[in-house]
Amino acid sequence: MHRQPRELEARRRRLAAEAGRQRAAAARPLQIITTESESEPLAEVDVTGLGRLANLPNEIIMVVFNNCSLRSLLRLERVNKAAKTFVNLLQDIEYIKETAKGIIQRAVPHYRNFMFTILKITTYHGLRYLLTTFTCETCGKPGSFRMIKVKVLCEDCHCPRKQ
Repeated sequence: MHRQPRELEARRRRLAAEAGRQRAAAARPLQIITTESESEPLAEVDVTGLGRLANLPNEIIMVVFNNCSLRSLLRLERVNKAAKTFVNLLQDIEYIKETAKGIIQRAVPHYRNFMFTILKITTYHGLRYLLTTFTCETCGKPGSFRMIKVKVLCEDCHCPRKQ
């Protein structure tokens, strides 16, 4: 009995997707993720209300959320209480939200558009790195966040003085 071309194509795609998932898992092992409050393990957090995401292990959901943009996470937490709970489990989420909001409010108009673009395309993990790193990437001195090619720079490296 011959299978229909659609059935064969669908089966081929499923097998290719599974092979891709296995290669990705082998190349990039899962990281151990902990919640802010160590009193409740991440695996024990209730997933009721997350729809199809509830089929995934909580650790996988957190890996997905870490690779979403802050803008996506802010939209997601407005969906329902379960989504808000999971978003709030991300490390330093409140600090990142407040810092990003403050940066945008203080930015001059033409930099504000640039900041919105950065927030749209940068993953939460990458944004958290930028906003919680206080050493200059150029010289290693203490510094604060500066938007120079999306790097963390100290004042000396940001504004080098001519001698």
